[in-house]
Parts: sequence; C-alpha cells; structure tokens
Amino acid sequence: YTFLDLKTKLQTQIGDPNLDSTVMGDALNYTEQSIFSTFNLTLNSATQTNAVAAGANTLTSALPTDFQRVLNLYISSPAALARNLKNYFMSVDDFRERFPDAGTYTGPLQEWTYFTSIEFSTLSDQAVTVKLDYIKTIDLLSADADVPTIPQSFEELLVLGAKMRIYEQKEDFDYANQFTNRYADLLEAFITRYSTSQVETQIVIPGARGRV
Repeated sequence: YTFLDLKTKLQTQIGDPNLDSTVMGDALNYTEQSIFSTFNLTLNSATQTNAVAAGANTLTSALPTDFQRVLNLYISSPAALARNLKNYFMSVDDFRERFPDAGTYTGPLQEWTYFTSIEFSTLSDQAVTVKLDYIKTIDLLSADADVPTIPQSFEELLVLGAKMRIYEQKEDFDYANQFTNRYADLLEAFITRYSTSQVETQIVIPGARGRV
C-alpha cells in the first residue's frame, strides 16, 4: 500500500495509460490533505508536554513543528492546580479587547488565546506543567514508497476522492458525480472510526449529501 500502488490503481481504473503521474499524485495528496485539514482525527493528533514558568504568560518551549491547531490545553502539575483550560479559550479579538494589558498582572493561569503562540491573560504565579493536545499536519506523499496516513482499510476512500478530482479536471463532472455518494459513505465511516470525539455526532460532508 504505497504511493506508487495507488497511482497504478488510479491509472487502471480510469483507463487512461497516458494519465500524468503528477496529476494522479496531486489528486491523491489533495484528497488526503483535505480530509485531515477538515476533521479532527486520532490519526493526526498528538500531545506535547510543555510548561509555563513563574512570571511568564507564554509556553516555555516552542510549539511542535507539525502543529496545526489546538485541541485542548490543561495544567497537569502541580496536582493541586491540575485542570482543563479548554473552556477558557478566547478568540484573539475578544482576548485583546478584554485583556489589553495581558501579561501585566500575576495570578493563576486561566483565560488564553492562540495567534502565533499560546498566550495567557496573566503572568503565572508559579511554575506549572501543561499538556497540549493538538492536530498535526501530515506529510505530502512524494516518493513511490511513501505510505498514506489513511490506513489501507480505507484505501477506496483515497482512490475515489482522487478519481473524482481527476474527472473534474477533465471537466467530466457528470462522471465525477457518480462517485459522490459512495465517497460520502466511506468518509462517514472513516470519520466515525477515527474521530477524536468518539461520540456519535452528525457529520456533514460539504458538497455531498448534506448529512451522511
């Protein structure tokens, strides 16, 4: 189950021996990147242990190089201060309006925001360890031997998404649309299986069938 295998399968299913390898590769990458950029999934989530020093209102260490967006933030130690800070997140605009002098006063960590870094409204009154659950970026497929992040059990999802993109590029929209419902069914099953939420929820697939 490699990048080359998928391109070979695409070429066979589309029935075009002259189909450009770059076109197929782009279609596969666009499909995978789109899925992981849209949904919070266990396959591209991770946790970083970080810290906030006493007298600071930002994290001690840089965010991971593969950081994409925050899922959750919580204080893990000291034990007496351990708590989830997710509900104290504020948009940058609201944060700046409410705390124009952020980082001026000392107190327990509570309200926070994220722009280019995580910033708290107060300077921490003591050193704490924090854990950051985050969504990470996934690598583009480039070498023939590269393996997709999407597991092989959902290979059809990746192939169908790429096939639809290729037919759209050929401006054969009617033929591309015939795969929409099957793609939506597979995407629903994939998200249900790998969602970070693990709670039954309504899944909306843009451009498919509304609720799938």
